Amino acid sequence: MRVDSYIESRGDSEDYVSPFAGMSPLGEATDQATEQADPEFDESPFESFSFTESPFGEHTYSEADEQSQLATEFLETMHDEEFTEALEQLLNEGAARALSDAQQWTVTPSEAECRESLQEWIAPLVTEWERAIDNFAGGLENADLHGLAEHEVDELLDSLETPAALGSEAFENFLGKLVRKAKRFIKSKIKQAVGFVKNPIKGVIGIAKSGLKTIKSGLQTIGKHLIGPLLNRLKKIGLSLLKGVVKKLINPLTKILPASIRPLVPLLTKRLGIGEAADEADYEVDGELGTAALMAEAFDQELLELFAAEDADEAEEADYETFDDAEEPEHNVVAELDDARARLAAQLSGYTSSEDPIAEIEQFVPAILAIRPLIKLGLKVTGARTKLVNLIARPLAKLIRGMIGPEAARTIAKVAGQDPATMLARAVVGVGFTALGLESTDQQEDTIAGEALASTVEATVTRVLDELTEEALSDPLQVSASVQRAFAEAAAAYLPDRLLRADLPERETAEEGGFWVMMPRATRPRYRFRKYTKVFAVPIPRQVARAVRWNDGGTLETYLLDRGVGQWPVQAEIDLYETLPGTLPGHFTRDETLPAAERPADDEFQPLTGEAAGLLLREPALGRARRVGTTPGAYRPVPGQRYFRVRVGKMPARKARRPRRLTVVRWDPTAKRLAVVVKLSERRARGLQARLQRTAPAGQRDLPAVLSALREIFLPRLQYRIAKRLLKATSVTDPAVAATLAGNLAAATSTGIANYLTQRGAQFAAAVADPADGVTLTVTFTGVQAGAGQVPVPEVVATPGLS
Repeated sequence: MRVDSYIESRGDSEDYVSPFAGMSPLGEATDQATEQADPEFDESPFESFSFTESPFGEHTYSEADEQSQLATEFLETMHDEEFTEALEQLLNEGAARALSDAQQWTVTPSEAECRESLQEWIAPLVTEWERAIDNFAGGLENADLHGLAEHEVDELLDSLETPAALGSEAFENFLGKLVRKAKRFIKSKIKQAVGFVKNPIKGVIGIAKSGLKTIKSGLQTIGKHLIGPLLNRLKKIGLSLLKGVVKKLINPLTKILPASIRPLVPLLTKRLGIGEAADEADYEVDGELGTAALMAEAFDQELLELFAAEDADEAEEADYETFDDAEEPEHNVVAELDDARARLAAQLSGYTSSEDPIAEIEQFVPAILAIRPLIKLGLKVTGARTKLVNLIARPLAKLIRGMIGPEAARTIAKVAGQDPATMLARAVVGVGFTALGLESTDQQEDTIAGEALASTVEATVTRVLDELTEEALSDPLQVSASVQRAFAEAAAAYLPDRLLRADLPERETAEEGGFWVMMPRATRPRYRFRKYTKVFAVPIPRQVARAVRWNDGGTLETYLLDRGVGQWPVQAEIDLYETLPGTLPGHFTRDETLPAAERPADDEFQPLTGEAAGLLLREPALGRARRVGTTPGAYRPVPGQRYFRVRVGKMPARKARRPRRLTVVRWDPTAKRLAVVVKLSERRARGLQARLQRTAPAGQRDLPAVLSALREIFLPRLQYRIAKRLLKATSVTDPAVAATLAGNLAAATSTGIANYLTQRGAQFAAAVADPADGVTLTVTFTGVQAGAGQVPVPEVVATPGLS
């Protein structure tokens, strides 16, 4: 059952009943799954490590199982979806910076020039990261860490952190999340070291000894040994990550996580029978993670290596340059595809032979194969590369000939009375460039027709490779059938409607629409995305805006309200974009057809699904099935994914800061602490505060309305998200138990916020009054146990800002 169905039936009453009613009671579900502590580890030297039943099979709980469990707990403690999201934002800002620089060049910049520019861009972040670690080192060197409670360690680390003014929201957001992860690591090492010194004998295994061989003179030396090789190595790991960001921006299709450092413990990815387990928001292809998620995972693996080092000297000597040693192709395959596409465009735009352009297409297909390493490897091993290229090129060349050959020229000339190549170029320029506000040149008219045909060929080959299995790719009939169908779809997308048959079922629009032009034009042939030539001017009713989902977990309605919209329907313009191989959402922000002063943020571009296209444009065929996820870090540079951006004239030029994610779930398995974080924009926080005041229009506080508004933010899919985190951390091994526990935690979150609003509304008011943009509401459960009959009473606190 979908979580939404529970929400719809809950009503607006103040009875704080779990929206997940009807599931098995917690006690019944957990009787058989209650974790039993191993007597051998009753007196664990680690104050916050729990030794639980192994989730990896019915066998004796071995040393390897214990290592796996501790490694899993450490990785889950380090896991931070906000860090992944901040890394994704950083990648997008870097992509925009690189493309902006390229637009200023009169010739295509070299890879070395791009690298130098990006290194200059990221240099302030490198400097601030080094300064932050040095501050921790100086403050911890002589600190007596023995006997400090966890909150005292937190206070000590917070006192050593100094905020940096970097002039970039992406820089400041990422640095803050990176430093927060560093503090978590330092806390884990302190707990580990203190625990070892207290009880160094019982149950000590390899990972338990990590970083402790050099601690021989007592507790007072822990701080000194932490600030030496451990923090130096931590600094290097962070620098390696920042180098990886530059590398990824130069060649987005490089592999960032070698197999040799994959997780020591495969994290559970069980699907749950609750909520929206198969929802598009969690879409993954063959278990693949997005670019930022892979980089974050690699970073956590480095931290685990450091945490598990046998001693501090080993930690200092280790040099796992994850992001530098990652396997990458011999050449920049994206740049090679750019060149091959430009070459094919020139060949097809001036093609005059009466023969099918088989040779030209055969030369182009390998460039597409090169961006698919697995297919490329398979073809190399089996020797089927030439055969596959020929199977695709021959039927495709026949289909293309009808558009560029002499026969087509004579047919079109009878109707239009002009040369078909010129007609195609003028059709493209007339329909597209004028609509986009671009001036065409003779050179553009010479190449634009070829580019449209090259896009059609590229999309056809891509779809055939995506659609057919390895066995089917060797069958001429199956390849020909797939090419024919894929070509019709690609032609409908990348060629002007006036050149297509009116009865073509693959047409994307009911009326005459636009087509997709490669951009930015100033960087050709290094195009980074396509833009649709038609800008849709549409009214958006509030009901439609409420139905269109947004990547932050909200809807188009909440996005427009936060941007200052006050009346409905909203008169809006909607721009459409499509990715090429290597496209990052940050590239869209450098759309040269936008007004010079307009600089959109990367999170303004949302996936154009068939549902969104139908609701907003009434043209569902313009949408695409989701191929990339919307969870933090889920984006991968997948070609052919479509996006939309809503522009409203009344929106303020200076945008107020909005949360990139409305609800975040944090889980620390070692401390058994779960936090549900609700982030409110400034507009939304002030609106809720107005309802909490007795001076509200109704003359009294409207607590039910405030609670209902908050529940609409955090409650959808909360049960599923909590259960997924518990299973991934192996804190709970039975999906049914995880579902029940997560349901109780979700219901307790609602009850805790209700009690907070009733008893401590003044704290919320103070957070709203603070000058910082927005308010963060945190609901924390400490001591969560799978076998407990009740969940702990949560602590609820409101803090200013969106950190």
